[in-house]
Order: sequence, then structure tokens, then C-alpha cells
Amino acid sequence: MRWFTPGEVVVRREVLHGKVWSEMPTRVIVDEPGLLAVFVEPGTRLTYPDHHHPHPWDKPDRGFWRGHGKLMLHRPGDAYSVDLFWKGDDRVFGNYYLNLQAPYRRVEDGFETLDHALDYTLAPDGTWQQRDLDEFEEQVASGKYSAEEAESIRAEGIKIEKMLASGDIWWDTAWADWQP
Repeated sequence: MRWFTPGEVVVRREVLHGKVWSEMPTRVIVDEPGLLAVFVEPGTRLTYPDHHHPHPWDKPDRGFWRGHGKLMLHRPGDAYSVDLFWKGDDRVFGNYYLNLQAPYRRVEDGFETLDHALDYTLAPDGTWQQRDLDEFEEQVASGKYSAEEAESIRAEGIKIEKMLASGDIWWDTAWADWQP
């Protein structure tokens, strides 16, 4: 599959049970063997095709990306992305958001993954917390994931907790100063 060019717009597509679940255009910042970094620009239109498993964001107020946008860092094979968020009028770095998801798979117009609902936040001071465990368990109960998939997602969460507790993160913290 081809490499993406910095500045190119590619689609981040979530695929659930073989069918597109959501789509989000992103702008490529870096695409190299060990890192795919993409940015979701403020106001980006999000789409949710009809699906037997409705997307939790498919609501009238969630049709566009709000805030300062987000930068998403992906390593090949990782079952999560590291998303960076900023806040306030001065666009101060807010936190890292480790978004558990299927490892990304390149397609001609972008990449495919699937959000796993379970997440972690890491504050600039190194404190971290697990997020959305209740949402994850609800999605397991509703059949979004098989028991085997759910166990794999939980195991990935444990690996992330160990990484965050040790402070041994892989990404460059200079990304917090990145400007679109």
C-alpha cells in the first residue's frame, strides 16, 4: 500500500462486523515506517453510515469535530492511538488520550480501524486514568465484540496501564507543542 504525503487528506474509517461504522477525514502530518500522524481539523464533518449497531456519536450535535482538533499518533501494529488535545483560547496542551482501537490497516484513500471504547488519559504532570470502562462493557454486552475480542482489548489495557505507570512512553512529548 502506498505512503501518504504530508498535507494530504485521508479518511479514518471505522469498520464494525465488515461494514463501515464511521468516517472522519484527517490531514496527514507524518507518514513514515514507524509513525502515521494525522490531524482532525476543527469543524471536520463526521459521518455515520447506516449500521445495525448504531455509532454512539451518531447524534445531531456530533456531526462536526469541535475544539482545537486532535492530533493522532499511530504506530504500525499497535492496538491504540495516542491522541493529543489542546484547550482554552490560548490552545494550551491539555492531555494525551490513548484510544484503544484495532491496529490501523492502510487502504487506498486512508486507513481502517475500529474504536474499542476503552481509553486512558495522561495529563502533562504524568497522572493517568482509565476512561469509558462502563461504555466498553456495555458494548461487549450488546455484541459489538466477541468474548475473545473483549479479553484481548482488556489485555491491551493492562499493557497500557503498565506503560503509563512506569512513565516509559514511546512518543516524543514535543508533539504537545505542535501547531497545525
